[in-house]
Amino acid sequence: MKKIPVYKPKHKVRMVTAASLFDGHDASINIMRRIIQATGVEVIHLGHDRSVEEVVNTAIQEDVNAICITSYQGGHNEYFKYMYDLLKERGMAHIKIFGGGGGVILPEEIKELMDYGITRLYSPDDGREMGLQGMINDLVKLSDFPIGDVLFDTIDNVSIKNTKSIARLISAAENYPDSATKQLDKAHALAVKSKTPVLGITGTGGSGKSSLVDELVRRFLRDFPEKTLGIVSVDPSKRKTGGALLGDRIRMNAINDPRVYMRSLATRQSNLALSKHVNKAVEILKAAHLDLIILETSGIGQSDTEILEHSDVSLYVMTPEFGAATQLEKIDMLDFADLVAINKFDKRGALDAVRDVKKQYMRNHGLWDTPQDDLPVFGTIASQFNDPGMNRLYKAVMDTIVDKTKAELNSSFELSDEMSEKVYVIPPARTRYLSEISENNRAYDAKINSQVSVAQKLYGIFKTMESLLGMAPVLGTNGLEIKLREGISEEDKNFVALLEREFDKVYLDLDPHNWKIITEWEAQIARYKNPIYKFKVRDKELSIETHTKSLSHLDIPKIALPKYKAWGDLLEWILQENVPGAFPFTAGLYPFKRVGEDPTRMFAGEGGPERTNRRFHYVSMGLPAKRLSTAFDSVTLYGNDPDFRPDIYGKIGNAGVSICCLDDAKKLYSGFNLADPMTSVSMTINGPAPMLLAFFMNAAIDQQCELYIKEQNLKEEVEAKIDKKYSGKQRPRYYGELPDGNDGLGLMLLGMTGDEVLPEKTYQEIKK
Repeated sequence: MKKIPVYKPKHKVRMVTAASLFDGHDASINIMRRIIQATGVEVIHLGHDRSVEEVVNTAIQEDVNAICITSYQGGHNEYFKYMYDLLKERGMAHIKIFGGGGGVILPEEIKELMDYGITRLYSPDDGREMGLQGMINDLVKLSDFPIGDVLFDTIDNVSIKNTKSIARLISAAENYPDSATKQLDKAHALAVKSKTPVLGITGTGGSGKSSLVDELVRRFLRDFPEKTLGIVSVDPSKRKTGGALLGDRIRMNAINDPRVYMRSLATRQSNLALSKHVNKAVEILKAAHLDLIILETSGIGQSDTEILEHSDVSLYVMTPEFGAATQLEKIDMLDFADLVAINKFDKRGALDAVRDVKKQYMRNHGLWDTPQDDLPVFGTIASQFNDPGMNRLYKAVMDTIVDKTKAELNSSFELSDEMSEKVYVIPPARTRYLSEISENNRAYDAKINSQVSVAQKLYGIFKTMESLLGMAPVLGTNGLEIKLREGISEEDKNFVALLEREFDKVYLDLDPHNWKIITEWEAQIARYKNPIYKFKVRDKELSIETHTKSLSHLDIPKIALPKYKAWGDLLEWILQENVPGAFPFTAGLYPFKRVGEDPTRMFAGEGGPERTNRRFHYVSMGLPAKRLSTAFDSVTLYGNDPDFRPDIYGKIGNAGVSICCLDDAKKLYSGFNLADPMTSVSMTINGPAPMLLAFFMNAAIDQQCELYIKEQNLKEEVEAKIDKKYSGKQRPRYYGELPDGNDGLGLMLLGMTGDEVLPEKTYQEIKK
């Protein structure tokens, strides 16, 4: 295969890469962005499930040349058009938009979108014709134009926190400092007068600095509802290609806020933790009169003291895995850092690491009289929600900033006495639980194979004896019981004795439980041949007919047993499959299904709740058992509200039903008594499972409230209370006509919950 030469861009090209909203295909965008990086581009990567607003905000703040999106989930027409419109609306129409979606985006849609203004959408045919590198060469070439050579406006717009102006001035400082000297000098003059503090954060690569910054930002925004924040994040450039992965935004979810500005910089030098343009970027953010600036370096090792030249307060981030305690003596930042965070505190040896770091910090700073508990060394788990260690670190950071800079950032953040401790979904002892299951299954299969081999040998000996004796030996509880027929020759007697000894020898290798299975098989067959099969469920004896009558009056067994004779075949079937209601329960938990319930899966999910409800009533029409299986759309499965935004609109009710509130759940299952034993519901949910389960349970409870209201003749009283609550406003309702079979159950209390319309005592009784 001919190797395609890599295009060499003439300018410093920057791109945003991401997968579209509700799209989990991050493997494809990762492949593309790696090739883009290797082509010499600085890539700001956002990962998967990114909205148009997030992507456009990032593109403007980062002042990029282009946006590159993969969209495999559908909804691409609305997504790409909305992105183009939003860029145009914000005066950034020069940013190119590229995309692809395998075969999901049809040729006619590609034409429509490119006619609309999308720069290029690549199809599978383009991939076959151009190759991956050829496509990347094409999009980089189309994006290879200067950024920062022309300023949008004056420094006055920077002073009022205009995002475009801030971003463009930083680009000018990076790429064309000479042509922007006048504006940069004005920014410098404003920065000199500024009292905005700078928090410098540095540390080794992989210590979780980006996640830690995100947690600090989240707490800052809650602590100071009116304050603004700027972030400058630096990542290393590749010496070989000049490209860079500016990936800090992948871990930052709190920054998509109008009070936060973030700019990613590449070092453009392979041996430094900071870009030479960092100072200018910080000055520009100070000129914008932000309340706090966070400067994060790329992690390159033990010497990160360069951060001190640009910050007022410094925070060093490390992990417990630094090796021997003597390694701490080599870390320069422990001499200068105001605070130290030992992140990933859930790692083994974290407590010992804190002790060692505190001792080294005490030595380096000469704090011999300071209690160790008062030293500014904190164990944190930035990846954990509301981590106590992160809370203490944030409070210490803000207090230190106030002490050193006198900034008006007095924190009111409240702390608890808890220690940073990992809250495990899966206990540490069970982290290999999937492997344990797999290993257990393999061991079980191996054991079965061994037992099957033994049983097969025993059956062979048994059949040989049967041939010699002229009748089958009796299967006893501890082996064979042999009776010799009259007239058997001495030679045959000896041979039978030899076979009996061999049987007893092989029998020692058979599990007694498996011998019991073999000996009781005939009795099991008899149970299923009887007209009635009896079994107990929760101490209640049930009697089920074992056969059904065909149209030609034949008795058809409900359970078809195998016709195996050989013990090995029989044992393998019983241990691997077996009848329903018996281990390993491959055919269900109970010996028989409920009488009158067909094994029907009534699957539906499309559009709004009313549409799917009508479909449920259609597929369950005339059937006594309602086995409702619900598919939800991507908007619901990703936990989003069905907003009016076009990027969301394109996926509402697509390949599933849209459910975003309790009222939707009530309408979805209206007309089905969810508490009826003949009604069962399954839901295809993952991430939003707790919320949807809560919707379901409350819908079921409110249905019972409605039944109680009708039984007690409280309908008029309840209707009056509901009307009073809405006081002339339109009440939530079921749109369209009710389908056949829907008696309206679940719709009376739309917009209400039971405790709002019933006395508390009554409501609690219904809940029980």
